Amino acid sequence: MGLGDDKVKKLLQAARMNIQQGERREALRTYREALELDPDNQQILDRINTVEREISAMDKFNKSRSTRVHSAGRNISSSGFVEDCIKRSDEASKAGDEVRALQELERAKRHDPDNKVVKKKIKFIKRLIKANELADLARSGLKGNNPVTALDNIRRVFDIWPSAPVLSELLDLIEKFQPAAVAPEKKKPETVVPAKKRAEVIAEEEPVVTPIPIPSGPPEKKPEKPVEDKKKKAAKPVPEKKEKAAKPVPDKKKKAVKPPPEKKKKPVPLPESEKGGRNRIYLIIGAVVILAIIVFAVIKFTGGPATEPEVIEYIPPQPFIETIVVQGTTDINLTLDGVPVHENRPGVFVLSDTVFNERIIEISAEGFETAVLNPRFEEAQVNVDTLMLDSLGTSIVQVTMGYTMPEGEDDPGLDAVIFLIDGEEIEGNIDSIQTGIHVFEAILEGYRVMPESILVNHTINFEHDLNILAAEQSQITLQLSSDTPGNASFFIDGSRVATGRRMTEVLPFGSYYLQVTMDEREEWGASINLGHDGYNRTVSLAELILPGHLMVGPEPWSDVYVDGNHVGTTPFGGVELEPGTYTVRLSNPGFEDDVHTVEIAAGETSAIQFNAVSIVEAVEDTVEVEPVEDLPISSPFAIQQTAPVVPSLASARGDLHGYVTLAVLVGVDGSVQNVTIVNDPLGLGCGQAAVDAVRTWVFSPAMQGSQPVEVTTNVSVRFDIE
Repeated sequence: MGLGDDKVKKLLQAARMNIQQGERREALRTYREALELDPDNQQILDRINTVEREISAMDKFNKSRSTRVHSAGRNISSSGFVEDCIKRSDEASKAGDEVRALQELERAKRHDPDNKVVKKKIKFIKRLIKANELADLARSGLKGNNPVTALDNIRRVFDIWPSAPVLSELLDLIEKFQPAAVAPEKKKPETVVPAKKRAEVIAEEEPVVTPIPIPSGPPEKKPEKPVEDKKKKAAKPVPEKKEKAAKPVPDKKKKAVKPPPEKKKKPVPLPESEKGGRNRIYLIIGAVVILAIIVFAVIKFTGGPATEPEVIEYIPPQPFIETIVVQGTTDINLTLDGVPVHENRPGVFVLSDTVFNERIIEISAEGFETAVLNPRFEEAQVNVDTLMLDSLGTSIVQVTMGYTMPEGEDDPGLDAVIFLIDGEEIEGNIDSIQTGIHVFEAILEGYRVMPESILVNHTINFEHDLNILAAEQSQITLQLSSDTPGNASFFIDGSRVATGRRMTEVLPFGSYYLQVTMDEREEWGASINLGHDGYNRTVSLAELILPGHLMVGPEPWSDVYVDGNHVGTTPFGGVELEPGTYTVRLSNPGFEDDVHTVEIAAGETSAIQFNAVSIVEAVEDTVEVEPVEDLPISSPFAIQQTAPVVPSLASARGDLHGYVTLAVLVGVDGSVQNVTIVNDPLGLGCGQAAVDAVRTWVFSPAMQGSQPVEVTTNVSVRFDIE
């Protein structure tokens, strides 16, 4: 029993080490091995459930991210975007994810509504989804011993798609379907009739199955009466049926002594209910087989009807919207299944997607306990939750401590190790402490001690293994600061050693290069000399600020000045700029200088065009010309545009595409005087975002003859939120 307990402890320690290194699948395998040794251990069962939930969440996140990614900086209305959507749709279809395939095609259709390839593929995917749904119903019917339901759904598959790939499989299932699978064995209502009495039973049952009933009585007298009656009636015109009815009578007279051989071959009659049920089963099976043969023949020889089948419209699931309001603190970090969520506004987070299972939400802030929520969202659910984080030291947490021996060293057993928390020895390896920063130590005679300073900020039970070091070993500890949300990858000398928020590694004394990386965050790196004191560092990864790109129209050529600095002469490949507002001057000796105010956004490309006004034209424009009121007024057009900032609500919702229409009053100098919303079908703050962006636009004013005039024009601002 003691050996078994030791093995379970070693397996649990190994699983915890796997989790620290980011190897959750290996940890799950180890936990299951431990459960085989200790099946009633509820703690192991809880850990298995937790790890399975984490693996499922990360798999879904990775799948969603891989199918949504597309090239940055590409014009979202270009044919390249549509091609990318088609490619991702084909990949999802090959992987069996028809829903994702359809979503990608719908996204492509929004950008190019007249694309025939996209329309054709959408029609095909919708038909495939419906055929597969009906096929599932047919399979369920066969498994549930209901061939009528199965047959009806197979017929519906054939109606919408005579050449559906799944039809061949369904026909095979129908042909292999056996009556025994439909009709369960029934207990006979009567006991078996003895052989001696079988002839009597048959004789008694004969009147029921014979077309003409014969009254009971002595066999010698009764046949004479019907013979005489029939002879008397023979002179009259009678139907053939009565003439034939006279034939069985003399036969029974001759065979009265001896039972007829035909009756001996008849089986014992079944009860009416059983005979009727079995007859119905045979009729159903026969109909199923006949229809299957007909369908197979039609598909094989005619290829189905030439008319286009009706496609049932697929309705995508409606996302949930969960708003979380955190009060009482700032600089809050919130993650959903390990993925950081940005604030909609200070303290307000909006979560929205179409994954309807149990999720993991972590909310943390420096100096506060981390709150962990496990909600299960439903389709189209809308909810608002308000909470306050507790300060560190508010809650009591149970701590379970373990240890890891140097590689190749024998395990002395738990009783040989002394555990200390904040310098005080504890009884055994389990203690209760307040949340906050604590120093943990594991002392074993003959080995080195490496204290670890650890932030305990979760209100759930805390487990940690301490490394016991050999004489020439030391420990590297890296952990993420509270202002860095999410999980990072930890590298030593270019090899990844862990994934998560914390890494501890035992290594021989020497020089090492450490790296910590995270998506959309700046990388951290340092060269260290590892000695007796080890290396302990809390790492803060700053948010990576992507540069923007400024493109300038090539005609006419111009010298480009950004905030007074010459950056190039067109045509050229543009210039990278940090996010912000810049004054751009385009200069050409034959034209007036053209000045633009440009807003550069991170990771986006902004383009401007030289508004060429020749010097000669400028001189001519100085001559006063009387306005002509009867001349038509030309429409103003934007010469400098700023992209709208995507609202947080719309960003959280995602997969949002369309236009917001605005009425813009353009002044005689081309500036925007007023903006009002005409149509906002998107909602979620997109209308206001479009208004804020258009207020910064610059227009070429409307002209009546040679004079600029103030007019109102409609503009459309497109949103493409992935």
